[in-house]
Amino acid sequence: MSEGPSRITGPIPPDPTLCPDYYRRPLSARGRLEGNSLKLDLLPGPIPPEFSLYPGCYSARCPQPPPRIKPNAKDILEKGQNGTVGVLLKLDEISFFEELRPKRRDHKDHEKENLRRMREIQRKCREKEQARQLSQPKPVKALWKSQKYENVESKVKAKLQVPENSSKVDFVSHNAHNAKRTSMQRSRSLQSIHKVLEQKQKDLEEYNTKQKGHVPHYLIERKDHWRKEAEERLRNTPDPDTPPGHAMMPENQRLETLKNLKESQEKFLKELLLLPMRVDTLSVHTRRVSLEKKLSQIEEALKIFSRPKVFIKLDS
Repeated sequence: MSEGPSRITGPIPPDPTLCPDYYRRPLSARGRLEGNSLKLDLLPGPIPPEFSLYPGCYSARCPQPPPRIKPNAKDILEKGQNGTVGVLLKLDEISFFEELRPKRRDHKDHEKENLRRMREIQRKCREKEQARQLSQPKPVKALWKSQKYENVESKVKAKLQVPENSSKVDFVSHNAHNAKRTSMQRSRSLQSIHKVLEQKQKDLEEYNTKQKGHVPHYLIERKDHWRKEAEERLRNTPDPDTPPGHAMMPENQRLETLKNLKESQEKFLKELLLLPMRVDTLSVHTRRVSLEKKLSQIEEALKIFSRPKVFIKLDS
């Protein structure tokens, strides 16, 4: 192989082993017989890269793989640049060795500040002067008085200087003294009503003391005893409607039995309503039949004990 500059002026032709279609003749008869008449004179594969841009593709040496970077390479770089103390003292990405930035100092306009201060002092001085003027007593303008009445005395002043008459009666103390000794007088209508009521009470007491023919107390007790015996005899008298071998149930027992039957009816009705409607198993069916049977028996018993008279068969 000769060394020196290449004499090829055009692009490097592709390898026949890699691109066999490039060297076929599509326009010849043989090419048409081979079935290559419809193919274009283009490379089937990708265009080879430029030698000046990618010299590694045309080198006989194997390309070196890129360097491998570990996941902690960034931490190692920071340790090398900033040291290990700052990295150890970091807490939630907040370093204790951050540089303190100097605070920005705004430029102060002393001329404006002095002017504002002078105006404030002037305003306070004006307010103090106004307050001092308001606190001072204002002079009252003298009224015009004629020289003609300068030596004339005032009639009101002369009247006030006259002493009061000591012989004048003090009606307030006089009325207070009389009110203590005067008794309260009622109207005639109230007095007459009071007298009538007293007379009526006196006549009633006199009538009660002189009245004759009162029923003695023992006779009143005897009448009550006879009345109770008659009620007991009537209660023990057998009812003509009572069938033979039966006895009438007492009223309080009948009412208590009726109350218990109504409570049982409400309880069984609630249990019947709580049974499932769609589920028809053997246990549910048996329970429903037993509840319906008990309710029918309770209804028959309610009809019997709702009557005014209930007869019970005596044991023979």
